Amino acid sequence: MSTSTSPQTQTSGPRGKGVAASIALIGTVGLALLIGVRVKEALAARAALGEQMASSTQATVKTEKVVRGTPSTWKAVVPVTGTLGPIQMADVGFKTGGRLARIAVKEGDVVHAGHMLGSLDVAEATAQLAAARAGVRSAEIGLALAEDGLKRVAALFATNSTSEADHHMATQKVELAKADLERVRAQAELAAMMVGNGSLSAPFSGLVTRVPSGIGRIVGPGEPLFHIEDTSTLKLSASVSETDAHLVDVNQEILVEGLVSTTGKVRAVLRSLDPATRRVPLIAEIANDGDSPLISGAFVRASIRGGDEVKTLSLPATALRPGSQDEVIVVRTGKAHVVKVQFASGDGGTLLVREGLAPTDDVLVAPKPEIKDGDAVSTTAG
Repeated sequence: MSTSTSPQTQTSGPRGKGVAASIALIGTVGLALLIGVRVKEALAARAALGEQMASSTQATVKTEKVVRGTPSTWKAVVPVTGTLGPIQMADVGFKTGGRLARIAVKEGDVVHAGHMLGSLDVAEATAQLAAARAGVRSAEIGLALAEDGLKRVAALFATNSTSEADHHMATQKVELAKADLERVRAQAELAAMMVGNGSLSAPFSGLVTRVPSGIGRIVGPGEPLFHIEDTSTLKLSASVSETDAHLVDVNQEILVEGLVSTTGKVRAVLRSLDPATRRVPLIAEIANDGDSPLISGAFVRASIRGGDEVKTLSLPATALRPGSQDEVIVVRTGKAHVVKVQFASGDGGTLLVREGLAPTDDVLVAPKPEIKDGDAVSTTAG
């Protein structure tokens, strides 16, 4: 018995494999097409987002407005702040030590030069002075006797009635008496000075601001007991920036502002920077003899006027960079540049720029805080 295989059965295997391969190929191609579509969509979305961001940035930048400084002139007015002090003051004490016997003034008194402030107990010094003066009288008598003796010896010596040695001795006695008289006179002067040192006088006219609490205590030589301030003229100690120093000169007028406004003169500009503040110190004097005097020790604001007119560029107050007191943003070839400027304040807060800008510089009118040095900026005229 023989076994036979049908043709259908023999061909079904290869044909099935081909169909499976075709299906797999179609699936792979479909998947590749799907991935390609997804990638294309993602790239298109990214490009659209970039265009949108660029468009948004461009739209934001285009809103930035610039102006150029308007040439103008400025009459120099330099603001300063400082402290008022007396034109002169002194802590006064006795030259010698002793017991304080008298206080002749009280706090708040106005005294003139030479006015007595106080005195010490000078009983011992007075007694020493009396003894020294008695010694002077004794020495004067001794000199007179020596001179009389010299006259007698000289007459005898002229007639050869006495020896040259006697004449020389009489001459030496006179010289010795003169020296003794000079010595006791010096002692008397010293005793008189000791008595005088027991009295203390004001060295200049001024206001007494400190006196001893009471008499009776022993004070030392030079110990400060009284304090005097001359407030008829006040000294303003202030400073200006290094850039403003060349605008200030001696004898320029200075206006002190406050409850009482008055004027004075600049007396000194120290052309040397203070190492602590890096500013230039100046001293001004203000007369203080009016009906409403200023108070010594007060902190005041002032302005120095005068000098030549300075060329400036006028800018709106909004040109200052946010968060800065001396910076503006200049746009050059589409880039932002932070520039430091020196300026004064004009009417309405206008910036009168003295240094740092050229007339052709484009300055942002109201720069945004996020704009930094080097950022790309597109501008329109303000």
